[in-house]
Amino acid sequence: MSRLLIAALCLSSLTGCVQRTVIVEETVAYPVATRGVPVAPLEADPSVKRIRNDGQGGLILPDGTIVSVDGSGGFTLPNGDYVRRDARGALNLPNGSRCLPDGTSGFICP
Repeated sequence: MSRLLIAALCLSSLTGCVQRTVIVEETVAYPVATRGVPVAPLEADPSVKRIRNDGQGGLILPDGTIVSVDGSGGFTLPNGDYVRRDARGALNLPNGSRCLPDGTSGFICP
């Protein structure tokens, strides 16, 4: 996440105060610790499931089943139900749950 920080500095001199605007771009990665406070690593939630990329155009489901992804980014589950990919790249499961991309070619599911 990038934030834009605009700070106004007042530099004093014999001639008076000069105002200057400084623009700094800062990149922030979460979790963020402030003032040296240690941040505990996120613990894995056993109820969260992960769908992984198999590296060959398919996906590995949480139970280890490998499925082929079709041209629209969706796939058919072993029970015949279809999982579709939405416009934001998430997977919409038949039960109404949404699996979000995890940034490593996989998905995190509730």
